[in-house]
Amino acid sequence: MSTVEPLSGASCATAEKQLQAYVDRALSSEEIVLIEAHLATCERCRNCYQLETVVWEKVKLACAEPCPDSLKLRLRNLCAECGCDD
Repeated sequence: MSTVEPLSGASCATAEKQLQAYVDRALSSEEIVLIEAHLATCERCRNCYQLETVVWEKVKLACAEPCPDSLKLRLRNLCAECGCDD
């Protein structure tokens, strides 16, 4: 069960708060029904949802690519300098 507030009334502000959880599939069945009903009637929120979906896909794609060895070395060096790897 999600920890986000329910969509009673499905205002745009409330729907926008739920979009990330909706994209992440972290909503209850009831919340999904409510947000989908709102998205079906609100072009503005539907556009926000489409943007969230595109961002999610780009992040997923970027994470699928292997990290270059030069970047790994640079990150290790930065961690060593700040002590965050302890």
